[in-house]
Amino acid sequence: MDVGQQHHLDRTTGHRREAAVLFADLSGFTELVESVEPEIVYQVVRPLMDDLVTIARHHGGEIQQVLGDGFMCVFGLYTTHGDEAERAVAAGLELVAAGGARLIRPSVHAGVEAGEIFVTTSWPPAGYGVWGRPVNLASRLCGLAGPGELQIGPRAYARVRRCVGPARAGRARLKGVTAPVLTHRISPQRTPQQTDPAMIEAA
Repeated sequence: MDVGQQHHLDRTTGHRREAAVLFADLSGFTELVESVEPEIVYQVVRPLMDDLVTIARHHGGEIQQVLGDGFMCVFGLYTTHGDEAERAVAAGLELVAAGGARLIRPSVHAGVEAGEIFVTTSWPPAGYGVWGRPVNLASRLCGLAGPGELQIGPRAYARVRRCVGPARAGRARLKGVTAPVLTHRISPQRTPQQTDPAMIEAA
């Protein structure tokens, strides 16, 4: 049985490892906050966030940061099995499918990228710091995704394309990234098209 490669953190230098990073956010959160009382926001958001965190952990993800309307999750933070991208994408697809389209169940959008990260200890109360291009790209891709969509970065998609089937491809200009990034977009609620030649501009 493959038990993966376990690494213990060096408290002074940290270490590099292959991982996948997933960001998930609720769509329309700002509008929700502006339209109802804060107690209602909590009653709407908390059950959905609980479901999303459970889904991510079920696929082996470690929740690294939680904000009011989303979170960052790392696959392969402690143990490398070689299928981190597959598990992150599977979690992302389930996350966006878990959202709704009404006030009582906001929709969800997510972004995933894989690659080498640098893991260190962090400032309290966070347990670890996670650094590297996959973190930045996953965050930008999450912001690029529309409601009910998962945006997958090039390295993650290269590892999962045989598993997820066709996705809508495009080149996105992401904030802070010099060259356009090839992305693949999947909407579980709809049948994806094979290609989208248009250049996507992301703020």
